[in-house]
Amino acid sequence: PATLTLPKEAVGKVPCVVLVHGSGPNDRDETVGPNKPFRDLAWGLAARGIATLRYDKRTRVYGADCVPQDRVLDYDTEAVDDAVAALVLAGSCPEVASDSVYALGHSLGGTLAPRIAGRMLSLGGVIILAGLARPLEDAYVEQIAYLASLAGNSSDENVRKQLAEVRMQAENVKLLDTDSFDSDIPLPLNLPETYWRLANAYNPVEMAARLSVPILVLQGERDYQVTMEDFALWRAGLLHHRNASFKSYPKLNHLLQEGTGKSTPLEYEQASPVPTYVMDDIAQFIRRGQL
Repeated sequence: PATLTLPKEAVGKVPCVVLVHGSGPNDRDETVGPNKPFRDLAWGLAARGIATLRYDKRTRVYGADCVPQDRVLDYDTEAVDDAVAALVLAGSCPEVASDSVYALGHSLGGTLAPRIAGRMLSLGGVIILAGLARPLEDAYVEQIAYLASLAGNSSDENVRKQLAEVRMQAENVKLLDTDSFDSDIPLPLNLPETYWRLANAYNPVEMAARLSVPILVLQGERDYQVTMEDFALWRAGLLHHRNASFKSYPKLNHLLQEGTGKSTPLEYEQASPVPTYVMDDIAQFIRRGQL
């Protein structure tokens, strides 16, 4: 199930952005609490003359039955395959300019955007919105430690044990397919070996550097899930890319909500739409190929 959002005053065919979700069983609006960032982006871009296609993630629609027969759960079956299909579909819509279709990935979708683009014969460009550039397991450990620091119980014995276990899991998953891998240690996030095998092999920044299409990397400076460290890695890795643009937003968190001070999970339960300046920057990138 999907929604194609079109500009009301469109004259002729228009550019189209396919919105690719983060991890988890997201709906087409990427709903978190009262917030619907993908709906905000769709409506905001439509007001700027740009269409969007957004869809319910297969893990939401099919649950445990989302993996096709003879396949395994990994980045491709969770997200990449459907994003590629959505991009092809968007380009075939009569209202859309087939040579101006863009992939916008948020969070995990941003991490996978270069992989998605690598499977497309033609693409207008790639927009990486809070995309992780570091290994997934490293970010997982950092998030657990950050949340413990917010709670002020980092020194609690049980919390320290939990952090030690998470770090052990992260180190062990890096050893997958080696003699040092310990199959008795639970894998991070309870994801199967097949998932971590592809995650270990995939380097999003290196993949992005091989792309010839324009790339826009956007990042909230208050984001604790994907941090400014990731933003710096994108910038360094794409330093010599001819058509790469970068921008960070001082007030924004991972859901593109404005705020001050340290970001917390409680912010996600407060309604706060995506600011108009984010849509302005995306629209400018699509019109000019850069910021």
